[in-house]
Amino acid sequence: MPQLSAPTESVLKQAIDIVGQEGVSEDEIERRVAALVEEPMLARRVIDWLPEVFGLVLVSHMDGVELPTTFSARDRRGRWHRFEFEIEPVFKSALVLAVEMYHAGPRRGFGAVALRSSVVAAASQALRENGTLEGADLTGPALAGIPAELYASAAARK
Repeated sequence: MPQLSAPTESVLKQAIDIVGQEGVSEDEIERRVAALVEEPMLARRVIDWLPEVFGLVLVSHMDGVELPTTFSARDRRGRWHRFEFEIEPVFKSALVLAVEMYHAGPRRGFGAVALRSSVVAAASQALRENGTLEGADLTGPALAGIPAELYASAAARK
């Protein structure tokens, strides 16, 4: 399999604007990011990873939460595999932009992207059930749309 490609910072910023627009359907996000990125699997990775990265940045500012360091992806046989975040170039690039946006704004755009995250959904559920995140151990995202084989090949090259 080919090496994991990474979007430019400019492309990522444009994708953040698309994903962070309120009232835009998932289909419209997919269409617009696919047109922006042009490489289908990279578009999928950008769409799936941006909310997760922004969600992790948001949750990292909450007290008492143990943040995940891994994510899961499913292979062609339906088996789930765990990988370190650092193996995904979109994660690394988006993390820098998410931290910057969290601190410098715009906060509304940041929040709109973060609220699409499974990590934020899990933290919200834990808060509803327990009233606190103290001691919560969140698991990383499970990415059903990105094949584990893509990451396994990158991990083998490390």
